[in-house]
Amino acid sequence: MYIAHMPNTANPATPPQSATARSLSPSTPDATPRRPQTPTHASPTTQATNLKRPASYESLIPKTPKVSKLTATPVVPSPAARRRDPHLTQTPDLPRDSGRVFVFGNGEIGQLGLGEDVVEKKKPFPLRTLEAEDVVDVVAGGLHTVAITKEGKLWSWGCNDQSALGRSGEETFPGLVENLEGVHIVKVACGGSITAALSREGKVYCWGTYRASDGQLGFSYDADVQTVPTLFQPLAKTTVVDIVAGADHLLALTSQGEVYGWGNGQQNQLGRRIIERRKTNGLIPERLRLKSIVKLGTGGYHSFAVDADGRLWTWGLNNYYQCGLTDQEGGGHDVVIKPTVVSALEGLGRIAQVTGGTHHSIVLMEDGEMYGFGRADWGQLGLDMATMDEVAEVGMDLVPAANTASPPAGADMEVESDGGSSIATTPAAVLIKRAVRMPTRLLSRPDNVVEIDVGSYHNLARTQDGTAYAWGFGETFALGNGEERDEFVPVRVEGQKIQGGKVVALAAGGQHSVLVVKDVDEELNSFAKVRLS
Repeated sequence: MYIAHMPNTANPATPPQSATARSLSPSTPDATPRRPQTPTHASPTTQATNLKRPASYESLIPKTPKVSKLTATPVVPSPAARRRDPHLTQTPDLPRDSGRVFVFGNGEIGQLGLGEDVVEKKKPFPLRTLEAEDVVDVVAGGLHTVAITKEGKLWSWGCNDQSALGRSGEETFPGLVENLEGVHIVKVACGGSITAALSREGKVYCWGTYRASDGQLGFSYDADVQTVPTLFQPLAKTTVVDIVAGADHLLALTSQGEVYGWGNGQQNQLGRRIIERRKTNGLIPERLRLKSIVKLGTGGYHSFAVDADGRLWTWGLNNYYQCGLTDQEGGGHDVVIKPTVVSALEGLGRIAQVTGGTHHSIVLMEDGEMYGFGRADWGQLGLDMATMDEVAEVGMDLVPAANTASPPAGADMEVESDGGSSIATTPAAVLIKRAVRMPTRLLSRPDNVVEIDVGSYHNLARTQDGTAYAWGFGETFALGNGEERDEFVPVRVEGQKIQGGKVVALAAGGQHSVLVVKDVDEELNSFAKVRLS
């Protein structure tokens, strides 16, 4: 999963910052997706105001018992009849299949790994630097990418302004992550400027830094930035079996089913209150009051956990209903303070995976069904227009000319207005905001989906037969459809260079996407043909 960071534009008229400076900016989660040269942000906890429910909306809300507090846990059926997942007692194995790495989307910060002269690829393109490596998995952050080899080694590329690559040297081509000699990595989690890796022995290594809404938060009490991987001492004596990353926070799952969170907690994504004047307290991990957890997930500024009874818990930023809660559960509030059960998914099957973007969330069930909720302006929920017309809440904001900035490419009729930051294409224009409050099934999903990954405003899915699909915001070519076009339902990712191959892993970043493909046609990807493409 992952989330792009863009600069805070408290003064919208100020010219955009350079691409290099962008990763140094504060963490501000209410951004509008746009081309990298014209980013914008607003207040971290700005609510999606004036959203109006559709006429049929009330019928879509499940009947749940009333609760006395926002953070109270709703009454749920007895777990006796539920099939329980076994506790995770060991770290995951690396995927067995390896393949060639292909990239597409925006590469102005080097996130494609093709060098500083390659600023975009509209279709999947081979990353020849890693041709000799047996890559089995890829993970994308906002502006950087990490590949894992069969030997448990890491290669990184992209923006390294805050040391998210964990190494020195050239940023725009893959390089071996340093300081992990003798450590076999089985999983990686990438945020905006933070990266974490899980070893085969259950130890966590971290590098980079965390950011807050007013600038850099730091890596720890002792260091502002960690330039190379270091063993995360607070959990050094704990066996960790899973890690996930939001924009600026990390969650870890232990072999005992316990969850620890740390990083930036300004939007309650850590599941605990963080006092603003003591926000560095979030850099120390604390255990959440959750038991028997078997899966974790994150969006940019919100978090998820699945327990052994199959219940989905959520907390954090909820300004576009990305937590999927009813009003009774606190779904009408900007922030969900403590872990709360998402009752709308009760009885719909077992959850295989849950993840999110900046303001939206996608849940994959074991039977291949998918559910989306949260912000839906650019098709990021994968819902067809008929479904959107039925379930989406709509609101409009009028923005005066004095409070506008340069428009994003392709947004001829749109405006983003949240507090002091906005964009508009006319002296006064209207943004039509769309958000889906409740988990809603994707009717046009592909069959047999086995993996999903979510970027800032776009999504990728992989089916059992090795086909990749994409949907959501398309202006940066991160959908691989060759056009600057949003896709409201999943469409197949195609390209001559992956023709006949089988996708075995994928990653969605802030503005780019990455595939690992096996059995590709070597003739189509020979050096001569690649060089001329």
